Amino acid sequence: MQTKTSSAQSAHPVKLSSRAEAAALLAERARGGRVFIPAGPVEPLSLAEAFRANPELADDLSFCGLFVPGLNRFDWATLSLKASAEVFLPSPDFAATIATGQTRVIPCHYSAAWRYLRTAPFKAAVFHVAAPDAEGFCSLSLSADASPAFFDRDVFKLGLINPSLPFVKGAPKLHLSALDAWVEADAPPAQLSTPAPSGDVDAIVHHVTSLIEDGATLQAGIGKLPGAIMAGLTGRRGLSIHSGLIGDWILPLIEAKVLADQADSLKAGIILGSHALQARMAQETRLKLIPITETHGAAHLGAIERFVSLNAALEVDLFGQINCEFAGSRTLAGVGGAVDFLRGARLSPGGKPIVMVQSVGKQGEPRIVPRLTTPSVSIARSDAPILVTEQGAIDLEPLDQDARAQAIISLAARQHRADLISAWSQHRGAKA
Repeated sequence: MQTKTSSAQSAHPVKLSSRAEAAALLAERARGGRVFIPAGPVEPLSLAEAFRANPELADDLSFCGLFVPGLNRFDWATLSLKASAEVFLPSPDFAATIATGQTRVIPCHYSAAWRYLRTAPFKAAVFHVAAPDAEGFCSLSLSADASPAFFDRDVFKLGLINPSLPFVKGAPKLHLSALDAWVEADAPPAQLSTPAPSGDVDAIVHHVTSLIEDGATLQAGIGKLPGAIMAGLTGRRGLSIHSGLIGDWILPLIEAKVLADQADSLKAGIILGSHALQARMAQETRLKLIPITETHGAAHLGAIERFVSLNAALEVDLFGQINCEFAGSRTLAGVGGAVDFLRGARLSPGGKPIVMVQSVGKQGEPRIVPRLTTPSVSIARSDAPILVTEQGAIDLEPLDQDARAQAIISLAARQHRADLISAWSQHRGAKA
């Protein structure tokens, strides 16, 4: 994907002398409106610093982006008492301004975020890109999920040209002439380190990897379990990736020559991991970075044969309802693309929608419970997946309500099963 100019842009964008000047011009052009901020590894924190040095510039601006919990920890609503923000993936880092109403949470599936970016009123969009090539094209570098939504929108377009961002060959490209103004903003891209999973996950890895065949196409989410699963697949061959993100978990697969050796066998929206991963993927000829409409679109996912989605959950109840967002009443993240991928895997010929949960938490608490007590449900029981714990893997979709509850109980830790059986008996008695 390459783009040059539309009717809204000049072929001679203004070159700005400093990030302070860029922040001032952005404030002028977007006053009283919404500004798109790219996120993930290309969050423009140098621009945030320019606003922080002159907080009045952020007055009456609303900053909107797909900020990644655990990586994008800066709260843009704190730039000014009169600033605000909109997020799709809430995290504890935004809890204070969410509580005051300065940050508004848009609770939607990741696929729906694209529609919001395309149709909600915006006055400006920021593009954080690599230095241009000889023809003037700038790679979107490590993140292509959301920015293309603004390629043809009639908004003020500010480019941050960053020589430290890798020119990713497989990323969409934006021509300098498509921008209204640009400034050089040299800063290293953000890294995300994922610690090893706590507890013994060998059994979960065994159950999941036994479901994955040679030639499958995989999706993996953020978290500790996906990396452990991928490390267990080094004996497979001909695997492809179609995912919202590619993390460091792909490096052992490349090293073991597990991946299909053909163009576009690696598709994702963003590269999310270490600088070593970023450098490696910049040169990967099989990689194609694509926007949300393709990474999470039902039509695209359903057309992939043997598409396997791998996502982790925090809690599951006996109805098959799943919590991916809350620790008690505390918000840890949003639902993201979990449901998009689950549904896509169900539509896929030979697809497998897998949700993994450790049956016991860090403090010994059960992760399989009689009924969720969270503020909302992340995955409804009508989107029943293949549920995997240390005890095994069971496809919940074909099971009726009672059979499903019994299956879920069999996947719980043995010390918690008696209480779950009792709770389900009480539920059945209440129904009678």
